[in-house]
Amino acid sequence: MTESHSLESETVPSPEILLKGKDITKRYNIGKKQIRVLHGVELNVRRGEFLSIVGASGSGKSTLLHILGGLDRADSGQLSVAGEDLSKMGGNSLSQFRNRSVGFIFQAYHLFPELDAQENVALPGRIARRSVNEVEKSAKDWLLKVGLAKRMDHRPYELSGGEQQRVAIARSLINEPILLLADEPTGNLDSETGTEIMELLLKLKEECKLTLIMATHDRSIAERTDRTLHLVDGRVEETT
Repeated sequence: MTESHSLESETVPSPEILLKGKDITKRYNIGKKQIRVLHGVELNVRRGEFLSIVGASGSGKSTLLHILGGLDRADSGQLSVAGEDLSKMGGNSLSQFRNRSVGFIFQAYHLFPELDAQENVALPGRIARRSVNEVEKSAKDWLLKVGLAKRMDHRPYELSGGEQQRVAIARSLINEPILLLADEPTGNLDSETGTEIMELLLKLKEECKLTLIMATHDRSIAERTDRTLHLVDGRVEETT
């Protein structure tokens, strides 16, 4: 007897859309002059996807990334992450959302110079009011994952640029965010160290099932991501 299967049972379900952005615009007033940075940007990001946003300096990459993570607000448009409408959140709610749901990695690391590596990594967990013991253990675990087992008690000035970025990556993940945003994470590093950081992000993305959006001007780095969004003067030119 021939076994039959319905077409519906053989269909692979589409990945869940984690982030939805529609008609996002942003302007800044500089003196009497108004600068339009984003012009009706639209994007959907699937859960588990690695998306790169490519563009020259001034194209709006960082502004878009900040809006997607709730660090800034769009002037108009709609933005939701995991079903939560960021445009309707008040200041406190948006801060809590950022802390529990979004991880940030910046080009300049933004580590506190008076804190050692473990203390820097633990900071978002402390802000989230997790128990001290839990946060300390989690910080150690993440530093182990990024290859800094022997540098936990070192302060930023005692670390190389690549090591500081590894600390920043561990810090961004300590609260297990649903969305990780990286703004030119290799921009301050030499090519060899930048490649190492990229390999680490790819490894963590697979191991931790991360949804990662990265702004970069380096097309060779963007080629290693799942999909690329091109921004030219604040407009989406094409998606590949």
